[in-house]
Amino acid sequence: MKKIQQTISHIYNPDNQSKEELINGFVVRMEVFKRIAKDIKAQKAVFPEQHFMIEGKRGMGKTSMLLRLKYGIQDDSDLNNWLIPIMFNEEEYGILNLHQMWERIAELLEEHNEIMFGGLSAKMNVMFAQYKTDIDFEKAIFELLISTLKANDKKIIIFIDNFGFYIDKFKKHEIQRFRTILQTSREIGLVAATAQTLEATHDYKHPFYELFKTYRLRGLDKAETMKVLQQLGSVYKTENIAYIIKNHPERIESLRRLTGGVIRSIVLMFEIFADDKNGTSFQNLEALLDTVTPLYKHRMDELPAQQQQIVQALSLGWDALSTKELAAKTRLESKTVSAQLAQLAKEEVIERIETPTKNHLYRIDERFFNIWYLMRFGRKGDKKNIVWLTKFLEDWCSPQELSDRAKRHINDLQSGAYDTKGAFYMSQALANNKHIDKDLQHELLNITKNDLQLKGRNDLAKALQSSDLTILEEAEAAYETKDYKVALDKMLKVGENNQNSFRIGACFHMLKDFIKAEIYYLKSIDEGFNATSGALAYLYNYEYKDYTKAEIYYLKAIDAGNNDALNSLAILYHREFKDFAKAEIY
Repeated sequence: MKKIQQTISHIYNPDNQSKEELINGFVVRMEVFKRIAKDIKAQKAVFPEQHFMIEGKRGMGKTSMLLRLKYGIQDDSDLNNWLIPIMFNEEEYGILNLHQMWERIAELLEEHNEIMFGGLSAKMNVMFAQYKTDIDFEKAIFELLISTLKANDKKIIIFIDNFGFYIDKFKKHEIQRFRTILQTSREIGLVAATAQTLEATHDYKHPFYELFKTYRLRGLDKAETMKVLQQLGSVYKTENIAYIIKNHPERIESLRRLTGGVIRSIVLMFEIFADDKNGTSFQNLEALLDTVTPLYKHRMDELPAQQQQIVQALSLGWDALSTKELAAKTRLESKTVSAQLAQLAKEEVIERIETPTKNHLYRIDERFFNIWYLMRFGRKGDKKNIVWLTKFLEDWCSPQELSDRAKRHINDLQSGAYDTKGAFYMSQALANNKHIDKDLQHELLNITKNDLQLKGRNDLAKALQSSDLTILEEAEAAYETKDYKVALDKMLKVGENNQNSFRIGACFHMLKDFIKAEIYYLKSIDEGFNATSGALAYLYNYEYKDYTKAEIYYLKAIDAGNNDALNSLAILYHREFKDFAKAEIY
């Protein structure tokens, strides 16, 4: 499984991939890559005629795009003899102003070619003491940088990920000067990337207004999603993908919609699906969640209080909600929620899903942010925390495949080598799946609990949900002692299905909530549990005094083999209908 760990790590951190790995794995966004590469190549005579900005949410492939462009230049004989790609780290914490940017470029040029650029950083260090102000020092070392490039007949193109990270630190006069340099210097080109739409590039008052040719990376379409999965299938040497593409193409579309077409989320889902031996993919998930926590936490902290409430309600729910539902969850007025939703949608924090009516739905736009929120802020052990994985497994697997996977998971757990958090997460996701029968769910959760306890993870064992069978046993015990509220609470946790809908209805019946009792009795019958007919007939007979409906359901109960209903129907005919002949028959 070592290879799987390495693959996951590299996909989430393209900088860690070898050049060959990244190029081989770069199977989507080819049209954008080719356009930018063509424009760069066409600019030799007037370089730089144009600078480029790549926008897109985290996980959309911006870093991979920058690296692919860099490698494209390195491998192009018409470019690499005059153009040097300079790639910054995603966050260069040592760059707080413009002169530090030039100093960092000097260091990277020395790494690129010691013969041509050796000693450039040392010369800049010496110059620092010669100037009284940072402004004069910056101009001097910039001129040194340009003259050195000219002397070697070279030009540079800078690749900057998370561009706003740098610009936010620059003073206004530095931003203005940087723009002037980019507009006038033939020795410097720029390809930048940002996770957020920069107001600077759209505000005509800002120095960067209309400086960049902008490309927006959006969620993958179905064909692109298929290409990514085919690539993953080749990495893992699995035939599952080819089989799914041929026989179940609808699953690919389900995966695309579930993830919003975000490459990182698609890969994450696939990795967890493919890594079913020891759960190492969950270690990488935890590491990734830790990596993005400062960014996502800052994003939440920056939101106004009411928007935080709305984002939390959407995140913990996972599925799209209406304005009315959000108003109920946040206890804010509907008009307030509507106004805040409009602002959140404008800032691309949430996505609006159009419906045929005026009641549109809303959900978190960046699905990995939603996963992060559930995993970091959901109540420990709450099955909602892993709802994203439950839904993926339901969409990606047939009922039989899910049952088989649960059985394989039990075998893997019994081997003793399964990662503890991976065991916890996968068991929770499988246990919440509607296609897993109660006996298998019970076995799965018990074995998981024992495994966690043996490995000293009593905290996870305690947080692991109880099986439906265990909860129903507790509910039945509470019902027998006439603690109907406790019984009802436990039955509602299990959820609705034929027999349990009947049990829920019985609890409401005993609590004198006849309307809800009727609803759940009818639901149970619709779900195929005809034995409920006797209880519903009793409700109509003695609570509602609706003897016509009572007769109907007593007859249904008799057809279902309920012999007690024979006597009850006879009494109904005798007392209420005065139909003594029928009373005698029954």
